[in-house]
Amino acid sequence: MTGRGRHRHRPPSPSPVPAAPLEDDDLLHEILLRLPPQPPYLMCASLVSKRWRRLATDRKFLRRFRIHHRNPRLLGDFSYEDGQISFRSTMDPPYGIPADRFSPPVGGREWALVDCRHGRVLIINREQHRLIVWDPVTGDHSLVAVPPEFGDMTTGAVLCTSAEQGHVHGACHSTTFKVALVNSYEHDGDAFAFASVYSSETRIWSNMLSTQLPGLNFSFSSTLIGNTFHWLLRMNDNILAFDLDKHTLAVINRPPDFYLPNTSVQIIQAEDGGVGLAVFLWSCFHELCFQIWERKVNCNGVAVWMLRKSVEPHKLLRLGSKIDIGRSRIVHYAEDLHAIFVQVDASVFMVQLKTMQYKELFKGDPVSRYHPFTSFYDEGISE
Repeated sequence: MTGRGRHRHRPPSPSPVPAAPLEDDDLLHEILLRLPPQPPYLMCASLVSKRWRRLATDRKFLRRFRIHHRNPRLLGDFSYEDGQISFRSTMDPPYGIPADRFSPPVGGREWALVDCRHGRVLIINREQHRLIVWDPVTGDHSLVAVPPEFGDMTTGAVLCTSAEQGHVHGACHSTTFKVALVNSYEHDGDAFAFASVYSSETRIWSNMLSTQLPGLNFSFSSTLIGNTFHWLLRMNDNILAFDLDKHTLAVINRPPDFYLPNTSVQIIQAEDGGVGLAVFLWSCFHELCFQIWERKVNCNGVAVWMLRKSVEPHKLLRLGSKIDIGRSRIVHYAEDLHAIFVQVDASVFMVQLKTMQYKELFKGDPVSRYHPFTSFYDEGISE
């Protein structure tokens, strides 16, 4: 039927078809951003197509990816034994990294592994008065001459110096670094420590600092809290603190209630960001205890040590039988993971101090120096 005033309506125009989600670069970036940070994921994504590789290897995206995940992964550990520096991957299959992929740029008994931090490894040569700062992920390394005062150097530490907002340690492949060295000497029956710090930005060593010590021996491993390095004085469990901001060197006294024989001690960062200690020691009940201590300033402005946690190690690690101090020790602490690494017999466990969750990393012969290595590893991804 037709009638006056009637007209035909045009059919509505078809709505534009939205692009498929994976055809939208911004949306695909958001999806890739949420991939797990284990090495194969971005690599596999980059192999899907040329477009996916372009997006997955974009510098700005990789920066966002690392910032999103924040903490770098534990890739494995470097150990030093009988003059040999070796890498062992602790990542679950199939994510393991071949040992020869992280082969050090130098070798021989004259080169000693000293420290790992922020994706870099510090190796020193006492005979040649030189050190190397090495990035295993990129293979880049810097050779630095050492002041002659450190001729018999055995103790040092490395850190990234970037203060850039949003910077993620472990992605420090192009940033500057610092190296702190400490040593000791005796004079008229007294012991002294001296220290200096090298900046890769200025390529010079700072003026030497010195302070009196209650003993000579340092632990090989350092703990970075804020911008201060801490080393344990192994003869008495006091702490040597090298403040890089204030450029000061000082000794911090240990907790007074420590029973020094048969203890294994590691400096850690306390929950409030201050200095803490993780300890294996015999309790008054003649049982092995794992304790966490924190150093606090009381209402009178006096620094005091407080016991925060105490637990039996075999319960912490869910072992079937009790363990003794003779076959167990704390071998390291990783600041960016807030985790200690504990060796019991031939096994090494990682214990997250915030949650007290643990993971057995591997079994193997004990080594004299054990350094966890954390970084972002984008194998097959080029920036």
